[in-house]
Amino acid sequence: MTTGESKPYVGDEVAHREDAAAAHAVLPATLPAATSEIDALRSVNAHLVRQIAELKQSMAQAQRLADRDGLTGLYNRRKMFDLLENALNDAAQHGRRVGLLFIDLDGFKGVNDLHGHAVGDRLLMTVAARIAARARAGDCVCRYGGDEFVVILRHMADAAALRSVADSIARRVALPYRIDGIELQLTAAIGGAIYPDQACSAAALMRLADASMYRAKAEWTDPFEVQSPAPARRCDDPSKKHH
Repeated sequence: MTTGESKPYVGDEVAHREDAAAAHAVLPATLPAATSEIDALRSVNAHLVRQIAELKQSMAQAQRLADRDGLTGLYNRRKMFDLLENALNDAAQHGRRVGLLFIDLDGFKGVNDLHGHAVGDRLLMTVAARIAARARAGDCVCRYGGDEFVVILRHMADAAALRSVADSIARRVALPYRIDGIELQLTAAIGGAIYPDQACSAAALMRLADASMYRAKAEWTDPFEVQSPAPARRCDDPSKKHH
């Protein structure tokens, strides 16, 4: 050490060493507590992740229940109108046709009255499955209410194609049923209409298909009745045609 240089104060150096030693002594003591806290936070985070996943699953399930008929599992009446509006919008944009079938079961009320609602419910479930099995891929089968069903047929070629699907459904519905050992028989009256040949709105299409179904039900010469083609029309404005 040269002359003039100050000599380090021994007390400061000792104090520094003592502080470091104290810090090292405290660290092992606090480490388990910190580790425990981190583990607790991880557990809380994992619990929150599970809760969020369960909430999303519950919301999806609630949406499915809101869209589906509780008995048959088909789309319900409320969802049917959304699906029909979407189908017509898509058809308007791509220059396609949409077919609509309105189906009413003949003989169902007698089954309910004679054999009770439990048998009637099981019969409706079987009918719904038969109709769904005869629909094409991409078609939407809905329970409109009671013993009435609606089928929305996207990309429908013409009235002949609509009749083909309707005939297939009518034949399938008319096959015998056996519910709880009881032999049952039903028939279906089916009305049909095509967008844009007969109507430019979902409501108008429903009215025409419904009216055609009642004609078929009244005449019974043919279980299927399609609305007669209207004069050529344009339905090329999706923003206006549904209002």
